[in-house]
Amino acid sequence: MTDPSQHSESFDRMARRQALPKALMGGTLSMQAAGTRFLPRHPAENNAVYRERAGRAVLRNYFRRTVQKLVGRMFSNPLGLSDDMPPALIDAFRNIDLVGRGLNLFARDWFQDALVSGLSHVLVDFPAAIEGSSLAEERANGARPYAVHIRADQLIAAQWDSRAQEKILTQIRIREKIQNYKGYEEVPQDQIRVIEPDHWRLYRQDKNGDWHQTAEGENSLGRIPLVTLYTDRTGFLEADPPLEDLAFLNLEHYQIRSDQRNALNVASFPILAASGYDPEIDGPIEVGPNKVLTTTESDGRYYYVESSGAALEAGARELVALEDAMQLFGLQFESGQGIGETATGRALDAADALSPLAAMALNLEDSLNAMLALFAAWMDIPEFGSISVASDISHTGATETDMSFLMEARRLGDVSKEELLREARRRGLLSDSLKANAAPVD
Repeated sequence: MTDPSQHSESFDRMARRQALPKALMGGTLSMQAAGTRFLPRHPAENNAVYRERAGRAVLRNYFRRTVQKLVGRMFSNPLGLSDDMPPALIDAFRNIDLVGRGLNLFARDWFQDALVSGLSHVLVDFPAAIEGSSLAEERANGARPYAVHIRADQLIAAQWDSRAQEKILTQIRIREKIQNYKGYEEVPQDQIRVIEPDHWRLYRQDKNGDWHQTAEGENSLGRIPLVTLYTDRTGFLEADPPLEDLAFLNLEHYQIRSDQRNALNVASFPILAASGYDPEIDGPIEVGPNKVLTTTESDGRYYYVESSGAALEAGARELVALEDAMQLFGLQFESGQGIGETATGRALDAADALSPLAAMALNLEDSLNAMLALFAAWMDIPEFGSISVASDISHTGATETDMSFLMEARRLGDVSKEELLREARRRGLLSDSLKANAAPVD
């Protein structure tokens, strides 16, 4: 491999579809920076006029608002940690990435990137071993694993083998950007991290654009510790942005608003027109107080030409329709409210529980537990408990009937204490996960 920065075909294909959602998350400045990619230039529109129009374009960000709403709904309650989770893992989750983020905030950022891009990754890394020391010695000296969020646009390539219908990663390549400092000057530099089951290498780019290996080491875990969270999976390490349709609606709204703003700017200034006017005889036209306009023609006249406003009204109605569509779009990712206290209503509510957002919650829970298993493997902990997504997307709160039923079932021995507590947490009555919410304060 002569150039570790080469992208895979699947990465390029996903990147093209992720470009618009990511630009929308960046807001107005990001959309303006994209230029003609998301705000095309009209035929016969010169550069100066286009730049003026593009500079006035302001994004009403329904896309980002919907993403934030859905992420907030997913994390309306903190994540749940099982009672049998070892204290060492709980301590690690208070500062899961070694830069101060707790499990809940880290998982929230991970899920948001997956919601925007269709997938997102976490690498469970371990500090580089001191030369000559074993993994067991590193553990004994207090070293512990930590999570690194790998955004969708960072995992530029992956290779794998298929074994017994299971895909085993054999190589991943991650693009990173680091800051070097020369006095007060900041010098950004790209680097590529290549990770294989038993080895890792680091490449950095010089001023000429050439890549050179600058570091390498052993991967003592014996496998690639990567976990991928999907929100709209289409294949192994492939996904589509689940809110792509909303992104295009927001793009259409952005473009129409730009046209409307430009049309309004033109329509706000009536144009002076004249008939029977001869500039050679009548001289230059001067408009203002104490000025008289004359023409040599007896039936000549001056008048203002202005828009009737019909086109502006049609555009305004189209914008309102788009805004209504975008506001309703996010509802399809959530389950409906209770239909009624009938048997049919409860059955429909139950069927609606597996909404797209609820399905994403299941994927998030699976991914969090896969990450937990990697933490435990690095720390040599055989029994490590579990993580649960405490939010119940389809449930708006516990009812008196719900709790009476659960308490009676517990009294009769139909459910265990653990099951009762789990159901209470699911309904938002209990939460014990704040113990992994953030790094401890000294």
